[in-house]
Amino acid sequence: MNGGYFFNSSNKGERKILNLSELTDSLEINIRKNYPDSFRCRCEISKLNFYKYSGHAYPELVEKRDGRIVSQIRSIIWQRDFQRINAKFIQVLKEPLRDGISIVCRARLSYSSVYGLSLIIEDIDPLVALGDLEREKNECISRLKAENLWNMNKERKLAFLPQRIAVISVGTSKGYSDFIQTIEQKSKGFTFYIHLFPSLLQGDGASIQLREALSTIEIVKDYFDCVLIIRGGGGDIGLSCYNDYKLCHKIATFPLPVITGIGHSTNETVSEMVSYANFITPTAVADFLIEKFEGFLFELDSIKERIIKNTKNILANKEKELNYSKKILSMGVKNLMEKEKISLAHQEKLIMMLNPLNILKKGYSISTKNGKIIKSMDGINLGDEIETNVYGGKFKSEITEIKQ
Repeated sequence: MNGGYFFNSSNKGERKILNLSELTDSLEINIRKNYPDSFRCRCEISKLNFYKYSGHAYPELVEKRDGRIVSQIRSIIWQRDFQRINAKFIQVLKEPLRDGISIVCRARLSYSSVYGLSLIIEDIDPLVALGDLEREKNECISRLKAENLWNMNKERKLAFLPQRIAVISVGTSKGYSDFIQTIEQKSKGFTFYIHLFPSLLQGDGASIQLREALSTIEIVKDYFDCVLIIRGGGGDIGLSCYNDYKLCHKIATFPLPVITGIGHSTNETVSEMVSYANFITPTAVADFLIEKFEGFLFELDSIKERIIKNTKNILANKEKELNYSKKILSMGVKNLMEKEKISLAHQEKLIMMLNPLNILKKGYSISTKNGKIIKSMDGINLGDEIETNVYGGKFKSEITEIKQ
């Protein structure tokens, strides 16, 4: 070797110059010799690289230690194998083959002089991926509980009549359409103010967009009573994003109640577990909100009925009291009138007894001078003319003599 170049030489110890094809052919022969059969390999799909047009996938496989990539290799899943593997994943995991999952695959090494080294994936065991997903879910649950965040959003106070609703969904999705339709059909005149915050709801990148939507809502949280995350249809496929720790942490610590309706009936996700309330469908979420108002109206009707009933009872009792008082008053007046009647009769008797005519009947007389009754000798003089009243008449006389 001299100056970085190889030279052909017959001298012993000097290295032969290889053609590139000789090198690649040698590698191909050695790989075929040492890896003649397929084998099982544990790794992680860093990026799936699925091409819809061809139906083939070219996953980038990696191995990580402490979050750092320590090895990687390019792989291939041919169309027929990909369809079979993906269908099996959907059946077992309830979601398709995707980026970021750990797998155990059956594969064989292939080396091409043109395309280099590749790992041809023939099959993937979904149960291994399922176990890893379940482990990640359980780790998320344990971490949130250890941080005392598990019930944090459940303890938020929901407005008595939640009207101002922030919705995280896709405007063109059936789930969002069902939610709006249910609100419009069943609201019975109740007013809801709904604002949509668009986001992916499943698959790759969904957890990031959901967190970004929540962060946006948090900035204007004073304008809303609660947050809905709604997604319709699709079964359980692509829901592993709802077990993402960062998303679940965001929901658990969110300052407003978060209500979920992500459209599946089995295998509850961590996001649903930590939310204020969760429902199977967006329609059920709408019914939950409407029931708040219907319950309020029912309570108002009950209060109205109680008020009317109590008012009638009060009026009836007051009427009884009034009739009783009227009866007592009538009896009192009657007794008083009887007493007054007796008193008047007694007074009448006394008056009759004191009537001057009755006194005159007894032989008494009444004398007057100038129309005034003479009660004493004062003012009586000789020659005065007086008038004397006796029973049956009166007469006049002149004072001719005065005796003391």
